Amino acid sequence: MKKKPIFPSLIALLFVASFVSAHEKVKLTGYVADVMCSADHAKGNPEDAMKFAAEHTRECGLMEECVKSGYGIFADGKWYPFDAKGNELAKALFEKTQKKDHVKVTVEGMKHDGKILVEKLTEAQ
Repeated sequence: MKKKPIFPSLIALLFVASFVSAHEKVKLTGYVADVMCSADHAKGNPEDAMKFAAEHTRECGLMEECVKSGYGIFADGKWYPFDAKGNELAKALFEKTQKKDHVKVTVEGMKHDGKILVEKLTEAQ
């Protein structure tokens, strides 16, 4: 009987395990804002950050430089930037919403290296 090498199987198993643990499925509800405006607030007091995010305006979120910077969500007192797909979905949501501020969303996706790989983004109440 011929023995199969264990090393390649072990490497494959470790790769799959690291990929799964590095991508944590998340569903967060919070306020969407652009990266440029959020940079200073993301590092400060969580309560102040959430207040800023709630008051961040639709008009600001659609300014050219804000759109270029990308978007993210303030949820549970933390800042999570979006991936490219999330940026597209957030811009479309800002364009569609009737709210002037307090743009609350629910984002579903995978958390990886502090960023959300967005699968779904919907406006929340």
